[in-house]
Amino acid sequence: MKLYFDTCCYNRPYDDQSQLRIRNESGIILGITRTRGLYGYVVYGSVALDKEINRIKNEDKLQNVLHFYRQTATIRADYNEGVFKYIKPLAERAGVRGLDVLHLCFSVAAGVDYLLTVDDRFLEAASGLKLSVNVINPLNFPLGGVI
Repeated sequence: MKLYFDTCCYNRPYDDQSQLRIRNESGIILGITRTRGLYGYVVYGSVALDKEINRIKNEDKLQNVLHFYRQTATIRADYNEGVFKYIKPLAERAGVRGLDVLHLCFSVAAGVDYLLTVDDRFLEAASGLKLSVNVINPLNFPLGGVI
């Protein structure tokens, strides 16, 4: 199974864990990444992730997120101009904005099964799109409760 975590997912384990939702999402994200080899998950990275992660202002958090990302994403999604020309306008019409459009494009271009995000606006905007990638919260990831 091919997975793509957006930047919010890489940040989540380093967010304030005082809220139950954040703790639960962090636990699922860490569980998926720890067991990816066991379940045969391939996790994709991209230039969009590189760019967005490097915008983190807090140096300690930046280093933690970069390390987590580099340990997790084992393959890079390549640029595919045909996908970008098709998906970008579609995503923007649905209300997907900024680098989230690129995360969506890279995921589709790579043939990813699930793009995981904890961003509610991204989830809502992407929910109306009929694409080959499923954009979901990690809490809804298949087998997420088992991991």
